[in-house]
Amino acid sequence: MHLTYQENWDIIKKRLTLLWDREIYDRPCVAVTAPLDPGRPYIEEKPVSQEDLKRYYTDPEQILARNLERFEKTYFGGDALPCVFPYFGTGGHAKYLNPEVVYQPDTIWIQPAFSDYDGFSFEMEPDNPVFLKELETIRFLAKEGQGRFFVSPPDNCGSYDGIYQLRGTQDFFTDFLEEPEKLRRAGNQMIDLLMDTGNRIFDAIYENNDCGCVHGWMNTWCPGRQMQLQCDISVMLSPAIFREFLLEELERTSAWLDHAVYHMDGIEQLRHLDYILRVKGIHMLQWVQVTGQPPITCFPEELRKIQAAGKAIVAQVSKKQLEPLLREVAPEGFLFLVTDAASKEEALEIENYMAKHSFRRRLF
Repeated sequence: MHLTYQENWDIIKKRLTLLWDREIYDRPCVAVTAPLDPGRPYIEEKPVSQEDLKRYYTDPEQILARNLERFEKTYFGGDALPCVFPYFGTGGHAKYLNPEVVYQPDTIWIQPAFSDYDGFSFEMEPDNPVFLKELETIRFLAKEGQGRFFVSPPDNCGSYDGIYQLRGTQDFFTDFLEEPEKLRRAGNQMIDLLMDTGNRIFDAIYENNDCGCVHGWMNTWCPGRQMQLQCDISVMLSPAIFREFLLEELERTSAWLDHAVYHMDGIEQLRHLDYILRVKGIHMLQWVQVTGQPPITCFPEELRKIQAAGKAIVAQVSKKQLEPLLREVAPEGFLFLVTDAASKEEALEIENYMAKHSFRRRLF
């Protein structure tokens, strides 16, 4: 298969496929992008008004146009993939139950929708207009992408994160103590909703993605189906509550997928790491470097623990972090997303550096 903006897809496909098994094809994986012309980089200006932001997030023509401009101005180095990530909100499947949202330049907030679990339906009607519009947009992008770029599934992840938005902050956290069974039932209904709608989304992008699935901003690809799993609210929960409620979500959703990545957003989630590593269907963890927290290089023992459990790691790192990470952690199963290359020349330097860390080779 040929991609307009990435001529090395056939080799990249081999590297990214082996990544899930923590194997190296010819070098450790690295995805690095840079402006083709440093004097004219792609700069995205987001609108401000609710009306304009709605069009920005939902209009398929706008989504396509700005991504094509980004592709045209970008060098996709190493294993970097040209991919459109249609963002409709994090925990976006909650929006199928309540379409009232607030658009912001960097996110979409789904508004609280209920105060009584018994009086709220967690089942989606077959002709739900929000879902059908998003599915239509995804199909449009996949049709336009044939032979040019990939299309990622949207950020429909984190079913308890979705309930958190629908319920409201204060009530949601007291529900773990005061309404545990109703909350658990709602959580499983949200997972059912994720799977039912997710099956149709995966079908819409499967052929365009070379009979597989790519994650838009983690740059992972696999044959079959993948997505990120997340429990961002777990930064405010005890390990006991995580085990009792959220572990079931991870086990159900990862069993539904061919490959699953757990999005670990913040070092507060390290207290849940042992439980996350026990989930067989989770094959990779994404380590997020949160602003104000110690960098990933401060946690070599935790990274080695993740690898010892048979999980790969994906992380967005800076150029200066590559050497200490590869010194402390086995490069097998480690995909770096390097985003700070200022030019194609610097990106090539990073690619060459990673090539020197090829310790074994497995041919197909």
